[in-house]
Amino acid sequence: MEELQGQLDLSRAEAALERGDYGQCLALLMPLAETHPHTSSEGGRVRLIMITAWMGQGDDQSALASCRLLCRSRDPELRQQAKQLLAVLESPSLARPERWSMRLPELEMTATSASGPAPRGRRRSRKPPPPPPPPTGPTRPPAIGFALFAAAVLLGITLLLSGCVRINADLDLAGPGHLQMQWDIRSDSGRLQPWQERFEQELHKQLPDLLISHPDPGALRISSRVISATGLQSDLDRMVELAAKTTGLALNAPIIQLRERNWLIGVDQDLRLALDLSGLPDIPGLEITLNLNNKPSPALLHSGDHAILEERDWHWIPLGLGSLAVLLLLLLSLGLQSRRRLLGFGFPELPS
Repeated sequence: MEELQGQLDLSRAEAALERGDYGQCLALLMPLAETHPHTSSEGGRVRLIMITAWMGQGDDQSALASCRLLCRSRDPELRQQAKQLLAVLESPSLARPERWSMRLPELEMTATSASGPAPRGRRRSRKPPPPPPPPTGPTRPPAIGFALFAAAVLLGITLLLSGCVRINADLDLAGPGHLQMQWDIRSDSGRLQPWQERFEQELHKQLPDLLISHPDPGALRISSRVISATGLQSDLDRMVELAAKTTGLALNAPIIQLRERNWLIGVDQDLRLALDLSGLPDIPGLEITLNLNNKPSPALLHSGDHAILEERDWHWIPLGLGSLAVLLLLLLSLGLQSRRRLLGFGFPELPS
């Protein structure tokens, strides 16, 4: 609305709407509605105020017609507001029981207090009261199944309304037979969500070897030490189990496969990471980024995706390189001695 006020003067119409003067509000907005079609952003905003004024006057037909036009608007925000108003207008009106209202008897008063009572013919006829509604029986407490269903729904709503969550996972080949993992869980709300705080508490209890920090507001960073592939897979399984416990979602742990071939001077490593999110419900704003060994193009996943990442790397073995260098020096020394004998100098001798 702030952007619209910079283009159209709607302050008088909004003031009339706030004090309940719907007629003046519509009179001020009618010329603007004629010059701005409903397909434009300004025309859509003007018609939203007009719909509110029509609803205040009880003119539901005009409000319904404008709502149906705005439901086809290209602006997603206007379209969403129009759908909400349309749902209100199309909702059925429920009959209000008479016993919910209190009626005051009609008092017949004359000009002077000395006059006699009113004639009997002008008295209001008294009708018998309506029969009471049929009894519905005693109120019963909800069953256990309903309580579990309500708890699951509330937990899902809490998770969906917690804001967009972005997860960045980095898996690095730190050396022969060793890996290192880092997870960044960030919330766009700028603060840690309740499930993030519970997840951090469980990690401190169950996996004290992990390094947990908060680089930014709303960010939770989990880093592992340089450990073997088997140990990292065990930590991942435990982390996913704790995450499923704190969020109430069915999560599948990533599967890590590391194959190595030792060539004495180096190790040929083949890393494979599989992540299955097919059992995860559709969570708006959830983004998971997977990166292997600091590759420039990480994989971006959402709810319901399934990804398999592979990375191949080579690590030199210092001991093997040293042994190879010694062997080359020995071969070079033998070659020089053989060349010396061929030139007639004989074997090297100590000075006399």
